[in-house]
Amino acid sequence: MSKPLPRLHLRVAQDNPIYSVPAGQRNQKADEWLRIGATTEKLEMAAAKIEKLLRQIGTNGSISIDEDPNIDPKQDPNFERDMKLIKSIMSLGG
Repeated sequence: MSKPLPRLHLRVAQDNPIYSVPAGQRNQKADEWLRIGATTEKLEMAAAKIEKLLRQIGTNGSISIDEDPNIDPKQDPNFERDMKLIKSIMSLGG
């Protein structure tokens, strides 16, 4: 026998789009929309991180730091991975 799903009680405005979904399908649709929203938020955070890293890259591929000249981004353990990702993204457009 499968374990019952936990409940999440929400209060939403009457004009919320969930009310355009038929009553018997709202739970499934709300779950789908929450998952899509969570994925979208993760993508937005990743895009913000990429934008920040791109601002740190000079036109010749060198690193420039606007915020604090004492910070060396190469000391970040994720630096190499992030640079590889950025370079692969940049190569998609060209």
